[in-house]
Amino acid sequence: MGSIIEDELFSSSVVKDLHALDFDFVPSELPHRTEQLKRLALMFKPVLSHTAQNAFIRGPVGTGKTAMTKHFCHSLVHIARKQGTIIEYVHINCRKRSTDAMVLLGVLTHFDPRFPDRGFSVQEMQQVLRTQLARKEAHLLLVLDEVDALVKKSGTNLLYDLTRFNDDVQTGRTPVSVIMISQKDVFAHFDAASLSTFKRSTAIVLEKYSRDELVDIVRQRVSLAFHGNTVLGESIELIADIAGESGDARFAIELLWKAGLYADEKHVKQVVPEHVRAAKAETFSVVTETKLQALGKQELLLLLSIAKRLQKDGSAYASTGEVEQTYMVTCEEYSEEPRAHTMMWNYLKKIEEAGFISMKRSGKGQVGTTQLISLPDIPAEVLRDKLEKLLT
Repeated sequence: MGSIIEDELFSSSVVKDLHALDFDFVPSELPHRTEQLKRLALMFKPVLSHTAQNAFIRGPVGTGKTAMTKHFCHSLVHIARKQGTIIEYVHINCRKRSTDAMVLLGVLTHFDPRFPDRGFSVQEMQQVLRTQLARKEAHLLLVLDEVDALVKKSGTNLLYDLTRFNDDVQTGRTPVSVIMISQKDVFAHFDAASLSTFKRSTAIVLEKYSRDELVDIVRQRVSLAFHGNTVLGESIELIADIAGESGDARFAIELLWKAGLYADEKHVKQVVPEHVRAAKAETFSVVTETKLQALGKQELLLLLSIAKRLQKDGSAYASTGEVEQTYMVTCEEYSEEPRAHTMMWNYLKKIEEAGFISMKRSGKGQVGTTQLISLPDIPAEVLRDKLEKLLT
């Protein structure tokens, strides 16, 4: 048993840096977020001369809100230091710290890790924070991630108080800037006083990534996390196609990571489309027997032909012509009369509607235009096995 574990622990891997596939990893460059970073830099220019600025970053899951904010804040702290301005950057996840007291405690332990976790009221903690900032002559850049959890549980009092810190300072310096991050528009829950400190014009809205933008993001992570030539271009394209439906970069990176794990489990040197399909099958529910049983025999034979073709070629896509050839042979194996092209096309549409396959038009490099077929949810090998059992 020990030798099996040892073999796996010291076996070679396609991955060279697992950290680069972590959700918390922030690359030195963020693809397709340059314009938003420029806008943040313009908005926060006053901070370099000790004038507070607030912002709200909103967008669906996986659109790079947290990564972009961390990238910006680390850069701002570094640039300010070179100019002699001290900025203390604190990032709080409000899903974990959803009350005013817990948020302030998170901020104060940044300055003093031994700060007691009880015994101080919210007002007292705010006073301690004022003292800390005055003593260090520092500006606090506070990021409240998933701020909707704080607003829902505790309201907007703390947000208002922090932005009014500046009223109590006699030095002419304004010591606290706040960046809020949320998937939702939290302004609907703000009262008039809080809205006066967070102008709607300070909102930066991130849209879902397009399929082509996800290709760039996955390519970047491949170069950072994987050894050279270990991830096929087709695998990157397939990941982007699957994650492109939701525009979610987190999902794309998770697929890449799991596909890499599958390649390592198989002790192979390349991440191929079949590993991507296996990753998706684990991330979402695997195709159920019930859904397959709802298909007619000809549809099952056609789906089996797609699985066989993709498994044999090891590719992400098969053309309708290639599938039709395999379908003819498969029908012969099962002593069934193959249907004409038009009927086969109807079966393809039904299989697509049932969610078993996805189809897209061929792009550059293909002769003429044809439909390309892929299995987005399940490895071809697994699907073939299920179908052959059903058809016997």
